[in-house]
Amino acid sequence: MISNKKHIIFDWNGTLIDDTWIFVDILNALLKPRNIESITIEQYRKKFCFPIKRFYKKLGINCNQQSFLQLEKDFVKEYKARMYLPKLFPNTITTLDMLLTKGVTLSILSASNQKILERLLTHYQIKEYFYKIKGVDNYGANGKPENGLDLLKKINCNKKDVLMIGDTDYDYKIAKILKVDCILMSGGHQTDERLNRISNNVIKSLEKLKDYKL
Repeated sequence: MISNKKHIIFDWNGTLIDDTWIFVDILNALLKPRNIESITIEQYRKKFCFPIKRFYKKLGINCNQQSFLQLEKDFVKEYKARMYLPKLFPNTITTLDMLLTKGVTLSILSASNQKILERLLTHYQIKEYFYKIKGVDNYGANGKPENGLDLLKKINCNKKDVLMIGDTDYDYKIAKILKVDCILMSGGHQTDERLNRISNNVIKSLEKLKDYKL
């Protein structure tokens, strides 16, 4: 049961914040000058994956070193201009409050850049909810598994008492690497079908954590 967990590691994008649409908007703005057809949110969710370069290749983007670096630079520029537009998922704050009331400690493990992540958490006024905040030191979403292992050491909690919550098969894979239980959130960056294919623990709302049984 989730009530038996002492620490929860949350992903950020698509898990606590409803930001899939902004990623699709930015991608379409970058695809157009590259003469690549725009994508819908559903198409994005069907194709999105890590590493990011693999995802870009699925979209038909030239990913040689120079092109990829330019795309990464363009994406970051567009993202910084729009990063505060998305909203937290409904029940995010009430869920965090509920968990803290139950004595559960919380952390964030994200493939987002650390500085951007901290600015966002400050903007949405939820930074103080988290014991540890772990983003990456780059803009290519590299290093999340390694950061997860480091985070586990700092949490200093028995693995059976730790739960990871994310919205992608990548989060599920990382939970396996960390050897902790995992719940996946639908409505984020991948389709329900993809999530249900790999896990029986998929929820549609953070509110479901209140009485969820693993």
